[in-house]
Amino acid sequence: MGRRSSPDRIVSGYERFRLLRVERSVRDADLAVWHGRSRNSRVAKVLAFMLLIRAGGGGGLPLSRQPSVICKGTEQQFFSAPGENQAAHLLPGQIVIDGAMPWLYLQGEPARLLQNEFAYVEPIHANFNAADRIAERNGMTNAFADACRQVLMAQGVPERDVADAYNRIWAPRALAAILAAESELRAEPLPPALVFGEPGSADYNTILNLEERGSAMGDAEVWNNFERLSMLDYYRASFDDPPPELEPRAIRALLGL
Repeated sequence: MGRRSSPDRIVSGYERFRLLRVERSVRDADLAVWHGRSRNSRVAKVLAFMLLIRAGGGGGLPLSRQPSVICKGTEQQFFSAPGENQAAHLLPGQIVIDGAMPWLYLQGEPARLLQNEFAYVEPIHANFNAADRIAERNGMTNAFADACRQVLMAQGVPERDVADAYNRIWAPRALAAILAAESELRAEPLPPALVFGEPGSADYNTILNLEERGSAMGDAEVWNNFERLSMLDYYRASFDDPPPELEPRAIRALLGL
């Protein structure tokens, strides 16, 4: 993969300082939930930007009556991650409308902000990126594209159209993609499930296969599969609460740019 460019030098410098130079100590479980919630928040923001595109009059490209919307690999990011970490994009991919980047349908500050949304990354372990890719190819990218197209084609109350696209398309289909990714990983080599002593026995509440499980965890492939499966489980938990970006006042604030 070639080197990705940054769309905004000022934001790139801020993100690099915030995420690479400021020390943080976060458990992988908390980071996985945060990563999932951040993805949902940015999906909600992009859906709101689709309202600006469908409204027209922004000085950008005209929107066709039946736009084609796809989601492909992202070509921009604010920075690269050092060491074992990778810069994992927060959005599932790059939205393209009728063959053009979506920010080309806008001008000025809205265009800049929308372009930046696709460049935000988080410096995290490579297994996060691997878990993302498995979910994306199992339907998450298509869910993102279809939710965007739904907003572009809808003709109802703007705030309600964004919420409907998120709740009826993005959330259920992204969750289905995560479940499919988990099913795919369960077919790969994994450590044996924990076995505990039976109630009433001398070994009750004792792990009986700890040595076998520890030995399996020593295999890099097994460990990576186990870790990715755990991350997908936390990604599912990130859907428990809707993102604040879905609130009508947040959408109205964006529309007032």
